[in-house]
Amino acid sequence: MTTNSTSRAMYAIDDLGDAIDVTREFLTPVDLRRWLKLTFVVFFISALGFSGTPASPPSDVTVEDEQFEGTEFEGVLPELTGEELVTILVVLVAIALAVWLFFAIVGAIMEFVFLESLRSHAVHVRQYAMANLGRAGRLFLFRGVLGLLGVALVGIPALSIIGSAPTLDEIAMGSLALLAFVAFAYFLLYALVMQLTTEFVAPIMLLEHRGILGAWKRFWPTLTGSWKEYVVYIVVVAIAQVVLGIAIGFLAVVAGLIVGIPTAIVVAALVIFGGTIGLYLGVGVALLGIAAFVLVLALVQVPVVSYFRYYALLLLGDTNVDLDLIPEQRAAVRSGDGSDGSGLDSPAGPRDGWNDSDGGWGNSGRSERGREHESDWDTDRESRDDRGDRDRDDRDDRR
Repeated sequence: MTTNSTSRAMYAIDDLGDAIDVTREFLTPVDLRRWLKLTFVVFFISALGFSGTPASPPSDVTVEDEQFEGTEFEGVLPELTGEELVTILVVLVAIALAVWLFFAIVGAIMEFVFLESLRSHAVHVRQYAMANLGRAGRLFLFRGVLGLLGVALVGIPALSIIGSAPTLDEIAMGSLALLAFVAFAYFLLYALVMQLTTEFVAPIMLLEHRGILGAWKRFWPTLTGSWKEYVVYIVVVAIAQVVLGIAIGFLAVVAGLIVGIPTAIVVAALVIFGGTIGLYLGVGVALLGIAAFVLVLALVQVPVVSYFRYYALLLLGDTNVDLDLIPEQRAAVRSGDGSDGSGLDSPAGPRDGWNDSDGGWGNSGRSERGREHESDWDTDRESRDDRGDRDRDDRDDRR
């Protein structure tokens, strides 16, 4: 069932504030172990984990000869044949694809681990990962097929153009420019499809135990029926990501200085005064410094990624109440009960509806209609209890 977006203010705007409240309830009170688990998960599903599109070959391989005139590199690149350049590019692309493959597989698994965590307010990485391997595999294949399709669409013609040129000077630059335009257009389409798949289709896969194509088919009427909401959502998210990206970039510089300067000093001292052993120790310290820097960035990303995912889940449930993955969190925040001991502010979270046997929440509570039935049932139960108390009192009086 799709809601009528003209009956009230746009959900895509109203949900911005609700997402802040739900995110705050999810991340507080601060628990170090829980945050470290979330940091591990977010590392693989954010840009830090390279789980997006495959890396593209560098676009500046056709550097003009005059840039190297008068330098020690003069004549090196022009001596490369087209076949040699293709070989180098193939090796680089193969390495990039291997790295992307690893992060894409783990990232697909962590997508569902993160969704389960957002839904249950409990973070169990191994348990959620094992329960969602099938869904993660389908998500990975979907991403991989679309990604490789783009590589084939652009990469094969590009390699053919470069390989057919005897030297770099004879490469058809006009054809490469046209391919670059096609690659950019495909990248925009790919990014849009991946955003919708990750933020709206994957939750449907989890909620209704569907495959990715079935989940897309289930989501499509909601997307087309409330397309204005989703257009606003995409625009708002794009703007917010730019603003937050600048802020995170500033924090990254600060973190880099805080971590990098001491690390560089220690590494330099070990290399200068430690000899061969110091060199090995210096490499180890440098790797630890890099790991600490990445950890800091991932920690910063936890509330950001949590906020955007909750924002998407709120919008999905508002535009179609049958696809609401977080009915408990939504009801608690919007009723003002998020901090009165309802359970949303505890690490364990609201677990009453969790059913380990089927790996998810029950169907009750997915819509307002379901919650109304639950309220009516509670009222009837109270009435029956009151009648039972009166009957017991009458029997006692007769005695």
